Amino acid sequence: MTVDELRRAFLAFFEERGHRRIPSSSLVPHGDPTLLFTTAGMVQFKPYFMGLAEPPARRLTSIQRCFRTTDVESVGDATHLTAFEMLGNFSVGDYFKPEAIGWAWEFLTGVLRIDPARLWATVFTTDDEAARLWAERGVPEDRILRYTAEQGNWWGPPGDTGPMGPCSEMHYDWGKTPGCRHCEANTCHPDIGCGRFLEIWNLVFMTYQQEEDGSQTDLPAANIDTGAGLERLASVVQGARTVYETDELNRLITVAERVSGRKYDTNKSPDVAFALRAMTEHARALAFLATDGVLPSNEGRGYVLRRLLRRAIYFAYKIGIREPFLEQMVDAAIDLSYQTNPQMLEQRDFIKRLARVEEARFLQTLDRGLTLLDEVIERGRSTRRIPGRDAFTLYDTHGLPLELTVEVAQSHGYEVDREGFEKEMELQRERSRGEEAFTAQHDDRALRYAALGIETAFVGYDGLDARSEVLHLERGGEPVIRLEAGETGEVVLRQSPFYPEGGGQVGDHGLVVTTTGQFRVRDTQKYGETIVLTGEVEQGHIEISAAAEARVDAARRADTARNHTGTHLLHAALRSVLGTHVRQAGSYVGPDRLRFDYTHPEAPTEAEMTAVQRMVNAKIRADIRSETFVLGYEEAIARGAIAFFEDRYTDTVRMVEYCDTRGNDPEHMHTSECYSRELCGGTHLHATGEVGMLIVVSDISIGAGLRRIEAVTGAAAERFIEDRAGLVNILARRFKVPAAEVLGRIDALEESLAAERKRVEEAERRASAGLADDLIGRAEQVDGVSVVVARVTADSPDALRVIADRLRPKLGVSFIFLAADAKGRPAFLASASEEVIARGLRADEVVRAAAALAGGGGGGRPNLAQAGGKDAAQIDAAVELARKTVRERLGG
Repeated sequence: MTVDELRRAFLAFFEERGHRRIPSSSLVPHGDPTLLFTTAGMVQFKPYFMGLAEPPARRLTSIQRCFRTTDVESVGDATHLTAFEMLGNFSVGDYFKPEAIGWAWEFLTGVLRIDPARLWATVFTTDDEAARLWAERGVPEDRILRYTAEQGNWWGPPGDTGPMGPCSEMHYDWGKTPGCRHCEANTCHPDIGCGRFLEIWNLVFMTYQQEEDGSQTDLPAANIDTGAGLERLASVVQGARTVYETDELNRLITVAERVSGRKYDTNKSPDVAFALRAMTEHARALAFLATDGVLPSNEGRGYVLRRLLRRAIYFAYKIGIREPFLEQMVDAAIDLSYQTNPQMLEQRDFIKRLARVEEARFLQTLDRGLTLLDEVIERGRSTRRIPGRDAFTLYDTHGLPLELTVEVAQSHGYEVDREGFEKEMELQRERSRGEEAFTAQHDDRALRYAALGIETAFVGYDGLDARSEVLHLERGGEPVIRLEAGETGEVVLRQSPFYPEGGGQVGDHGLVVTTTGQFRVRDTQKYGETIVLTGEVEQGHIEISAAAEARVDAARRADTARNHTGTHLLHAALRSVLGTHVRQAGSYVGPDRLRFDYTHPEAPTEAEMTAVQRMVNAKIRADIRSETFVLGYEEAIARGAIAFFEDRYTDTVRMVEYCDTRGNDPEHMHTSECYSRELCGGTHLHATGEVGMLIVVSDISIGAGLRRIEAVTGAAAERFIEDRAGLVNILARRFKVPAAEVLGRIDALEESLAAERKRVEEAERRASAGLADDLIGRAEQVDGVSVVVARVTADSPDALRVIADRLRPKLGVSFIFLAADAKGRPAFLASASEEVIARGLRADEVVRAAAALAGGGGGGRPNLAQAGGKDAAQIDAAVELARKTVRERLGG
């Protein structure tokens, strides 16, 4: 059975048993910003288990793309992966242990025909029911083991708080491991970890919620969360002892063999096999992550991806690859995966370019890392040892793997502090585990309102006013039956026209009016199925069960809808001009402006941004009528709809279309070609013409591969143009030229200023040269070394460097220390010849000590270093400290 056949068999098995198939969510988890990546199939279902949202069905099944950072350093061995697929079947308060265990056994032994004699079950220590159910399936008592939470049979909570429960695992027995004393004594079991057993199925009986105080409460219902690693299960079905020998990954291994010219042979060349596996896994992980909008950077998710790429390139380098290879590997990975992840095909060219550019960039970084390693070796002459902290910095900051650091160090007769390196690595692993955990602080209000079970019907798509009833009131987090004038609180209505914040759109403002009072709504939020209005009572009082009239601030809603429609048009234009790899990475849609964060590896040119803005405004002038459809998720995606950043799978979705062929003709209800087609629950205009115009105010970088556009629409766009035109007119009057000639006048002024700056710099150089000549005559000879330690007059630290550059060739073997008051800030520079460094006098150490005396810091290399300070009154003292240090070190 191939991997793809296994995928289809799993989904078909559980669909036949009433499960709704749910598509894989993004590797970038939405709605839970503290989770770095999607690490398990249950991530997108977490709100259902906690009772915060209604699931599309009580029985669910999925094949979820997952990514875990905790085992990066192990990738390349026989079993570890960072990117993998998780088979899952889930019950939200429907079936429980008997069905879950029965179906797991039936699928493994019946559908996959795995030998029952090779299957072992583990259950939580006190879970008698699970143990009995496995025994009823025919698992012998000696192969049903009771494990503790520490041994892996308790799942969760995923943070300090959250859902959890006992679990039961199935393990496959490969047979006795040579050299394992437990195997020889017939006492081996899965927790020994000799490689004999492989966990292939995990059933979590999710029944509890851990609270912040450590106590456990019952979840709204008993749930089932099943996880089975696709690649691991495939290795068992195909009789492959490693996941890399299954059909899909093995095809990638073959590509790695071709680009490297090396043979995959775990027995004859284990190091080569390790490298080929690392190249294979990380290339596939790149394709997965980049498809979901993760781009290489120096922080967060992008840092993890960059780390993987550097690791793949290093292992390729280690087995002799000197030509670019990553693009070929990624291309092959896309060929393997695009049928189950079709969005990969759309972004193939972009992902390949990303791999090509990042590989070239890292090869340059690798050269820099080796240069820095040379400096570390130079500093360690006395101990002939590279500190663990330095080795880690070379690895973490500059991408130089420990193995390469050790190899170079050994060639110089040095050793590396591996223990210190591992301590730093463990700290990083702890940070990674923290990043992978769910948020430790769940929103108390979300849980509180979920427990109340109040469902609010949103009626704000069809109108801005609604007659309703007050169902619930709170003040200070506590339920009340009445809110008095001047009191701030929360109001829940049976029906609400107020749009709750979501998808980047802010919540509505407005009024709730009853016969006894008036409540001013300042914000609208949604917790589970409850829409909560926050604000204060302006008049009279508001009480429970009162009839109410809800009125949305119409002008504010219209401005917000104008910006939301503008966001859709902008998104489509960016994808048209820059490429379909552009993905939304966040947004703000309010009445005042819109903000749109998107993925793109470089700054768009001015011409590209002009094209984007012109395209949006052309669609606005076309006055394209919008149409909204409520339909199934799969149908919407099949029609080509794009999911917005915070969308989560639901049974039915709202799809908003702006189709050129429809224009403003209401008869055209659907067309295959649309300028913009999005899944979006926000509020929009009936036609694009109501936007008025859209002006891009700014486009800036907010991280590697991430950019942010700020834009305005409607009246705000008009005011922006008026302000800019007014500014041009002011400049024209100031320069006494026509408006069209303002730019030319500014260019002329800049040229004049540049010429003046050059004259000033030349005068400073002449002055510095004269000062340097004077210092040469004052140089002190200390045991064969020409020493200059002086306070000089200089306006900037750069001026000190000019002086030192003139002194060095004329002094020969020398040590130079210069200090200056650079516009009220102490500035220091030191320079040392190689012969001086060999005698223990280093420029960086002297300058650092001097700067510390002046309340500052800095550093550099042993031969040249600069620093600054805060207290100019300490400059003379710093000079004397430097003079004293020089004499002591040189023996003068």
